[in-house]
Amino acid sequence: RFGQRAASSCITVFATQQMLQAIGLGATRRLPAAAAVNWVLKDGLGRLGKLSVATNFGREFDSDVKRFRFTSSVVYDCASLVEMLTPFFPKRFLLLATVANIGKSVGITTANVVRAPIQRSFALEENLAEITAKTSAQQVLADNLGLAAAVVATSLTGKIASANARLILPLVAFVPLAAADLYCIYRELKATQLKTINRERGEIVAELFVKNGRVPSFKTVADAERLFIPARLDESTLPLRVTGLAEACPTAHTLADALRDDPTTPYVLAYLFPSETKRKKAFAARAGVALADVVAKTSAAFSSKTDDERNRKKKQKERMKGHATLALATHATSRDVMQAVLQVAHLRALPFRKDLDKESAREWALGESRARAERDVDAFTAQLFQNGWLTGKVLLSSAERAPYRVAGEVVRELAPTPGTGTKAENEEE
Repeated sequence: RFGQRAASSCITVFATQQMLQAIGLGATRRLPAAAAVNWVLKDGLGRLGKLSVATNFGREFDSDVKRFRFTSSVVYDCASLVEMLTPFFPKRFLLLATVANIGKSVGITTANVVRAPIQRSFALEENLAEITAKTSAQQVLADNLGLAAAVVATSLTGKIASANARLILPLVAFVPLAAADLYCIYRELKATQLKTINRERGEIVAELFVKNGRVPSFKTVADAERLFIPARLDESTLPLRVTGLAEACPTAHTLADALRDDPTTPYVLAYLFPSETKRKKAFAARAGVALADVVAKTSAAFSSKTDDERNRKKKQKERMKGHATLALATHATSRDVMQAVLQVAHLRALPFRKDLDKESAREWALGESRARAERDVDAFTAQLFQNGWLTGKVLLSSAERAPYRVAGEVVRELAPTPGTGTKAENEEE
C-alpha cells in the first residue's frame, strides 16, 4: 500500500505539471481565466462523475470490493495519462481536461467507497477507527515521499534546454510509475483476505469443497480470486450467472419444467445451451406477461429435440457447453444461495454422459446435482461457519439480486395432482 501511494503521488505531480504546460501553450485568454475554466471542470463535472458512480453502483460495490478497487486504480492512471497528453494537443485542452477530471473523480470515489470493507477485514476487535487512522497516517507519509521525489525530478528536468524533451520525460516516467502503481495495488488486494462471501468467492469455496471435501482457507480463496478479468468466465465450461427469472427460463417450456415440481422452490437453476441463450432476450422482453398466462400455454410450448440427426454424433463427442443461470425467489435465504452455488459446483464435476441425448443429459445433470447439493449443504455450511466465514449474508449486486415471486393461483396451477402430473396437464387430457 505504501509503494502504491508513493507511485500514485508521483503520477499526480507529473500530470499537474503537464496540464500547467498545456494552459501556457494553448490558452488564448489570460492565465487566470484559463485556471478558472479548469477549476469549474474539476469541481463541477468531477462532482457529476462522483454522483453517477454513487447512484448507479451502490450495491455493486459491496458485492465485488476487490475488483472495483483495482479498476479504480486503472481508471485513475488512465485519467492521469490523458492529463499528461494535454500539452501535445493544447487546442483540445478543454475536452481532455474534462475527460481526465471526470475519470479521476470516478477513480477516487470508487477507491474511497470500497476502502472501508477492506480495512474492516483487518479489525480483530472493535478497532476500525484505529486502523483507519493509522492507514491515513501511512498514506500521508507515502504521498509526501512521492511528492518530494516528483518535485526533485521536475526540478532536474527543468534544466533541460529542449522544451520537447521536458514534455516527453513525464510520459516516459509514467510507464514505470503506472506499472508500479498497478502491481502494488494488485499485491495489496491479493494479500487482503475477506471473510464475506460474494458470488465469486462462493463459487471458489464450493468447487474446492466438492473437489477436496473441505472448505478452503481465506488465503486459498484470495489467491484464486480475479481482480480485473471477469470472474471465472474463461476457467469453466459452465460459468454461473445470477439474474432474473426471465433470464433463467427463456422459454415457457423451461419455466414450467423449473417450477412445476415445486412452485415454492427458493431458487431456479437452469442449464442453458449456447443456442438457447440467443432466445432469452426475446423472452425477457415479454416477461411482463403474467406467469399464470405462461402456465396456461405450457402444453403448446413443448417442442421436439433441437438437434438433427446429422449433428448428433458430433455433438455427443463434445462436452455440453453453455452456462448455468440462477434466479432467486423473494424468500430465498443465504443457505439457499449457498446450496445453489454448491449445486453448480456439483454440476461442473459430473461426468459427461455419452449414452444420453442432449435433453436427457441436461435433465439428469440438473437432478443429480441438486440431489448431491441437498445431501452436502448442511456439512458445507457447517464447515463455512467453523472456518470463520461470514455466512449470514451472501453479497450480491442489484442485478444479481432480482428476486421473483410466484403468485398463489400460479402455484395451484403448477401443483401436481398425485399420480397424474400438473393441474394444467390434467385439464388438457
